[in-house]
Amino acid sequence: MPPVSYQKALEIFDRFNDLQKAPSLHPYYLVADAKRDPALEPTFFVYESDEACVYHGFHLAAVEGTSYYDVQSPYGYGGLIASSDDRAYLSQAWSEHAVWCQEHKIMVEFIRFHPIVKNWHYFGGEVFDDRQTVWLDLSKENLFMSYSTRARTAIRKALKNGLQVEWWSRDDFLPVFLNIYHGAMNEKNAENMYYFSLEYYYTLFSWDQAKLAVCKVNDDIVGGAVFLVGPGIMEYHLAGATPLGKKLSAHNLLIHEAALYGQRAGCTIMHLGGGTDAGPDNPLLFFKSSFSNLRADFKIGRNIFLPEAYQAMKAAWKKEHCQTARRVLFYRL
Repeated sequence: MPPVSYQKALEIFDRFNDLQKAPSLHPYYLVADAKRDPALEPTFFVYESDEACVYHGFHLAAVEGTSYYDVQSPYGYGGLIASSDDRAYLSQAWSEHAVWCQEHKIMVEFIRFHPIVKNWHYFGGEVFDDRQTVWLDLSKENLFMSYSTRARTAIRKALKNGLQVEWWSRDDFLPVFLNIYHGAMNEKNAENMYYFSLEYYYTLFSWDQAKLAVCKVNDDIVGGAVFLVGPGIMEYHLAGATPLGKKLSAHNLLIHEAALYGQRAGCTIMHLGGGTDAGPDNPLLFFKSSFSNLRADFKIGRNIFLPEAYQAMKAAWKKEHCQTARRVLFYRL
């Protein structure tokens, strides 16, 4: 079954229940994410019958120096969702997808599954545990008191020092956030994958599900964050703070105000994500854990559609680099 148009993908996506329609699985998010790299082609696979449907949005990209392609999920999370748990139905849908991949010389597929949606259950390939992530239950009446003492103290500190959060439009937010976010990434010596093109930001921030928050003290902007808000799930996407913002706990106040925003919007879950690695003592995980003791598993998946080509490429890479490749898309930086 060939890929479908963006409009068809939207129609299918809208059929799923609210707790399947995570913002990072939305067709618009996939299209926006493709602006990171001109080599990425957003592609939508749909398997549909009278009884049920399967939706799978992914990036298609050529494997440099070969005649092959690969499939990967967007930045953050991806993978398929289905309106049926019937194993026979899912197997048939996956067979259709696999045949199409083989026919179009797609060598391998790499997926980062959504921890809240748990959509690895629909996947037809191999699944591996990666790390734990943190989420908040927005159905709680008093969110503030559900946080740890550490988080509550930081939020009180921010408020005592006059910090406040405002929700801005794209055109006002964009230049301010880029300055803060890129400054934060430079300070961390972040990898290139964490720097995005202006077109990416412009497209993502134009989406009505992207909510843009700044943290101010007097007239100074000391922090900014991007949250993706779906009908049931809210996601913490990007954030940055100035040195003063970090000192005054801008990140803590941004997350708290966003959680309250999510409640007002009718969301029941806010997903904060995990750490920068799988370590239980990761500093970012430690920070996020101060807001909630609720955890969700982050898993990754792969499916090798052309094993001979993939193994030959892996052997050549090992010979060139004198080490065994551990990443699924080992040939990509």
